[in-house]
Amino acid sequence: MKLYLVRHAKSKRNAGIPSKVDAELTEDGLEQARRLGSYFHDVKLKKVYCSTMLRAITTLDAIKPYIENIPITFTKNIVEHDMGIYAEKGRDDWKSYAEDAKKLGKEFVDFKPKGGDSLKETYQRARKFYKYLLKNHMGKTILVVGHGLFLLQLILNILSLDSSEGRLYQLSNASVSTFNIGRNGKIKNFHVNDYNHLIREGIKIKKESEN
Repeated sequence: MKLYLVRHAKSKRNAGIPSKVDAELTEDGLEQARRLGSYFHDVKLKKVYCSTMLRAITTLDAIKPYIENIPITFTKNIVEHDMGIYAEKGRDDWKSYAEDAKKLGKEFVDFKPKGGDSLKETYQRARKFYKYLLKNHMGKTILVVGHGLFLLQLILNILSLDSSEGRLYQLSNASVSTFNIGRNGKIKNFHVNDYNHLIREGIKIKKESEN
């Protein structure tokens, strides 16, 4: 299986702009999404999975012209980690999230916020989705359009790493992570957090403007 994991382009929350939890893309995010689309021009996809959240759907909209006639499933199974009360007031309050976890003597990944999920629960949800992919799409090329934390937890599952490893890495907006997975489930090779396509498109735009 060849697996492409795409984090959505920059949202208002990513940019520090107060917004609802299901945030829209910023103008920069829309440009990132546009530049991302052409990445998949020559990729022979068999199936696409997309989060039901607006920022993921809008990102996929920019990819669609390059992947015509590919079946798409929108699923809540790959929505972003739910921060509960720490996502209120128009922003993601990671500072209070971490402080409250420490006050309660909880490991960061085990802390379950009121109205939300622990990172370990998100990790387990990602594991269930990965097992689904292995069962249903082995030998195929699949695109998943989702979110930074969920996709990171999915990557940790793919690489058989613990959820706590996520504190050491992050995925950039509109980045692509790729995994070649053998029929025995063994990882042949992988590349995480590639955003060279954004730069290449920028170079192309500059050259076209100079001609």
